[in-house]
Amino acid sequence: MAVALISLAGCTAAPSTDTGLSAAGAEKLLNDIAGVENATVRSRTTLDGFTQHVPTTVKVHLRSGHTVHDDARLADYLIRLLWSVGEVRPTELVVSVSSSDGSMIRLVDGATATGWEPIIGSRDAPVFVVHRLGDEPVKSKLGPWPGPVPSPPLDAIRPLEDDASAQRSRSANAWIAASIPSVSKDPSALRMK
Repeated sequence: MAVALISLAGCTAAPSTDTGLSAAGAEKLLNDIAGVENATVRSRTTLDGFTQHVPTTVKVHLRSGHTVHDDARLADYLIRLLWSVGEVRPTELVVSVSSSDGSMIRLVDGATATGWEPIIGSRDAPVFVVHRLGDEPVKSKLGPWPGPVPSPPLDAIRPLEDDASAQRSRSANAWIAASIPSVSKDPSALRMK
């Protein structure tokens, strides 16, 4: 019996040298992104009968005067960042982003555009959840857990005046294009000779 116990003890895996990012480390990365007022990352284990659920959740609250400019890049980054947290292996990844006034920002379309198949939370809190992490195609997209820490998506969050300036510029360009009379209906007349 003692031999069997020693033998079993010898079969335990050595601690991994790549234990992933801590939740606090993920929060620091998020809080260092320009335009982020506050971010929290949490994992919570619950039991439903004999089934264990471990949602790993990120909540990002934007600074006043900022908005999401690229929802696809931000959604993909947040999913991959949650997967890189190595404290407890998650069974689902939950993403929530809100503006400075507390209204929720919908990122599910951005997640879908980057190939994720999220499910949407409630209407009053449009969080999205990536679940079935062990099934394809999610398993292939995420890779082994904990995943590598992704690079922050620069410029995915911008000051509101940047978006307003871009809109004014597009409007001005459209006005100029509409104001210039057409030289010729034949495009070949515009070619250099």
